[in-house]
Amino acid sequence: METTIIIDDHPLFRGGLRAALEAAGGFGACAEAGSVAEGAKAIEEAPQGERLAIVDLNLPDGSGFELVERYGGERGFRCLMLSMHDDRSMALKAIRLGANGYASKQIALDALIAGLRLVALDQIFIEAELLRDIVTPLCAAAELEHAARARLEALSPREREAFKLLADGRSSKEIAMAMGVGQRSAENYLSALYAKLGRSSEAGLVRLAMQAGISSPWSDGS
Repeated sequence: METTIIIDDHPLFRGGLRAALEAAGGFGACAEAGSVAEGAKAIEEAPQGERLAIVDLNLPDGSGFELVERYGGERGFRCLMLSMHDDRSMALKAIRLGANGYASKQIALDALIAGLRLVALDQIFIEAELLRDIVTPLCAAAELEHAARARLEALSPREREAFKLLADGRSSKEIAMAMGVGQRSAENYLSALYAKLGRSSEAGLVRLAMQAGISSPWSDGS
């Protein structure tokens, strides 16, 4: 790593972090900037090659996101965002805009340095607490999707057909006509459908399909 640029509007914080990085070693020459404009200038004036930027989210003349979006795609540029906000949405936005990492300013110094080393290697680093906030709902959603798909797979082909017609807004009489059966038979299909899927309304069936992650409740995966 040839150049590390610390972009933060608090001189004391910049100086402390710079001293810590220089003592840790492996971060090359360190530069400081206190605003979006100064940060952009420091990035552009840094020797071409590997550049690591540590960017505060809130700067006097704008957001650190501006720098991430502007330089995040450049070859040899790595960026870790620091913020007072331990917010998973902010972390995801930073990664989406091109940052390699995100951490709150409450992070322990040794954890931050370890994360910066990963970022310098072009890997993704998100503070452990924030990562748990991101992963936990994803795991819950995956479990919900698995359970919903299992219920849909339990339907017979004719029940799937009734499901499609019901989701299309058809009445039981229209479903009977479309399926070529009597209305009583169609109603029996619908009763079995609701019972198997554990739902009591059409809205509930559509919600189940959305939980299963499929665009149509009647999709057979083909």
